[in-house]
Amino acid sequence: MDAPTISRTFAPSLAMTLDVLAAEIELAGARCIFLDRVIGEVMEKLCESERARLLEGMHGVDLLAQHLTSLSAFARGLSAAVPEEATVAVGGALSEVTLGALVERMTAGLGGEADDADSADAGDLDLF
Repeated sequence: MDAPTISRTFAPSLAMTLDVLAAEIELAGARCIFLDRVIGEVMEKLCESERARLLEGMHGVDLLAQHLTSLSAFARGLSAAVPEEATVAVGGALSEVTLGALVERMTAGLGGEADDADSADAGDLDLF
């Protein structure tokens, strides 16, 4: 199944678009924090020689979470700085996103509707 299609003329405010992007980046960051916690729990059960490699991975996940937090703050800062009347056509960019649930969340957050509601979960893997 493909991700839902969105009208290419769909043009919400730029501020709203940046806010929705920031929220999705925050969600990705929260998933990194969850992964970091799971890795920490697994590490406790490993022998000392195997912990070193996993510790390196934990540092990478932590750095990724910090990176995402900073990008989210940047997007929110831009959102606050753009004129209210500025809009942006997002349909083309959303059509490039292959995770259907992500497209659905972003489209809903932007006040739009997907043209193809049957594929809301296309491409997503929900582990929890």
